[in-house]
Amino acid sequence: MARTRSRAEAIAAVRAVSDPLSRAKLASQLITESQHTEAELTRLRRQAIDEAVESGISATAIADELNLSKGRISQIRSGGPALERIMFGVGPISIGLPLRPIAGRSLPVIASEDSIARDELTKLLDKLNFTVTPEDIDPRKAWRPASPDLLAICGPKSSPTIAAVLAKDEHLRFTLDEADHWGIDDIGAGRRYSSPMDEAEPKLRDVAYVGRLPFDNDRTVFIVAGVHAIGSLGAVHYLRSNLASLYAKVGERNFSVVIASDHEAEGTILRSELACTPAIH
Repeated sequence: MARTRSRAEAIAAVRAVSDPLSRAKLASQLITESQHTEAELTRLRRQAIDEAVESGISATAIADELNLSKGRISQIRSGGPALERIMFGVGPISIGLPLRPIAGRSLPVIASEDSIARDELTKLLDKLNFTVTPEDIDPRKAWRPASPDLLAICGPKSSPTIAAVLAKDEHLRFTLDEADHWGIDDIGAGRRYSSPMDEAEPKLRDVAYVGRLPFDNDRTVFIVAGVHAIGSLGAVHYLRSNLASLYAKVGERNFSVVIASDHEAEGTILRSELACTPAIH
């Protein structure tokens, strides 16, 4: 449902549906979209009030202008949707996981690390008041989710759609080395981020790409892509604890960055950190 339609047009469209179940489904869809729109407008109001205060306008003047009390202005600044919420869009959000082919099995499967990463990221998105729809990314065909905002825990090997999106990043690029190991090249710095898991003496450490990139004409996709699946889980570990600080660096702009993480043998993430300065696109 286009966000540019007026409220009257949207309601009229629901009333015009004769089938009651279809009408209920469309009404539910519009309710969800309006809830996300309200959350974003609330976030924008908080951001604007913060900017006004930082520019030197008094809380009294702001309260008078908005016809609110000073106490309400204080409540708005201290509560409401987090400013960093916008990094994932307005919502609702589709979260895609890649289906991975397994030798000897006719059907592809989802890696357990990817599934855990989606669960952990969904907890973060729930906290930010997003409605989330899980989706499979089939490596055999294009990924075309219907949600307004998209998130993929997926690398270039597992999806031609994600590979095409990642190829547009002029700062960080997934490539294969001579040993057919994936890594992330920092084009500007002339540096390669390889996974320590691929070394002659493997270490319990991996790296991951995290970024927001254009997806199609009017949508972006937030991508988390470990060199190995555990790297994606490490990147989600970083996002859950450091989303606000990452937002302070990149704001509402498209970006990409490398996250490094250490883990235990059974897959528990011990620590995660930025491996480079975020590249702004």
